[in-house]
Amino acid sequence: MKEEKPKRNVLILGLVSLFSDLSSQMVYPLIPEFLVSIGANKSIIGLIEGIAESTASIFRTVFGKLSDKLKKRKLFIFLGYFLSAFSRPLLYLANVWTFVLGVRFSDRVGKAIRNPARDALLSTSVNASEKGRAFGFQRAMDRVGAIGGPLLAMLILALFNNNVRFVFLLSIIPGVLTIFFVRFAKETRVDSKSDSTAVQKYSLRNAPFIIFLISNIVFTLGNSSNVFLILRAREAGLTIAMIPVIWIVYNIFCTLSSPVFGSLSDKIGRKPIIISSFLYYSVVYLLFGIANNLWLIWILFGAYGIYYGLSEGVFRAYIADLVDPENRATAYGLFNTGIGLALFPASLIMGTLWDRFGSKWAFLVSAGFSLLGFLIFLISLLLRKPNRKTGV
Repeated sequence: MKEEKPKRNVLILGLVSLFSDLSSQMVYPLIPEFLVSIGANKSIIGLIEGIAESTASIFRTVFGKLSDKLKKRKLFIFLGYFLSAFSRPLLYLANVWTFVLGVRFSDRVGKAIRNPARDALLSTSVNASEKGRAFGFQRAMDRVGAIGGPLLAMLILALFNNNVRFVFLLSIIPGVLTIFFVRFAKETRVDSKSDSTAVQKYSLRNAPFIIFLISNIVFTLGNSSNVFLILRAREAGLTIAMIPVIWIVYNIFCTLSSPVFGSLSDKIGRKPIIISSFLYYSVVYLLFGIANNLWLIWILFGAYGIYYGLSEGVFRAYIADLVDPENRATAYGLFNTGIGLALFPASLIMGTLWDRFGSKWAFLVSAGFSLLGFLIFLISLLLRKPNRKTGV
């Protein structure tokens, strides 16, 4: 196989992620305040985010398995981005929170369709020693779009008298560009024997993968929807006009840190980065709970961005280390399904605790769950000897 075709996918999928997040992040930071404006409380917001993420995530394993079975990646990538691109603008019509729930659900189903296939295609488009860098680049491009999205939203709000609905409508433009770039991606054919880091065939007997999945599910019980971070900033005194700005700060740190930690994981291994990310998240959420002034909230949004740089690309590369190429879409689907299902109770717990006991206890409980996930992963590593050939 010629090297230029697979490696081209890294750039193409990076551009796809950029424009997709440009569309998504024009909309996402404005949803919490929009929901409040149409009568939703914190519990309802938690319910919406929990249902949207968890129920849609059920489909991730299904579509991941189907992608592996049909040996098709590009088809599922296209369908997923298509559904999301044409769902978000429908928020323009929303007047009740149930309509917002439907749009969020449809958007997340699109993500469930595309992500397992996209991550599997990306993992087979580079050499085994370059996976961390490739996933880090993809996440960085994703975050570049996430920086541009709020900037576009700010511009539209300034030009059209704070018309949030018009922002929702115009999100279709970068969404269509996303679909356009998908067509340039190329399918890859990779022999699992050529991937020296795959531990074994994906199965329930693949203990490292299953333990990693379990630790992340427990961890995710403390990782509720990011809309609660925005609500926390509003509680601390952030104005509506500054919501896109603080979201940009978060995404700048995501963008800068993702390729750094992705490349570092290629050199020193995934495990130290993963362990650090779990512990780091717990500290950041603890500080979100006890922060008593707005300037500290600004710092914490940047710190939270570094957490995603530590985790997102490295986690995906670690799964590629554990599972052979023919079954990676299934593995990514199962992993994302587990995470998504945990997001429902996570967001519901966060919203309910906030309404009943205040934001402090909501964030402290979340930090506790993340520490438990950290301990599960750490103990599993201490009890298990690494594979001599792969180091994982």
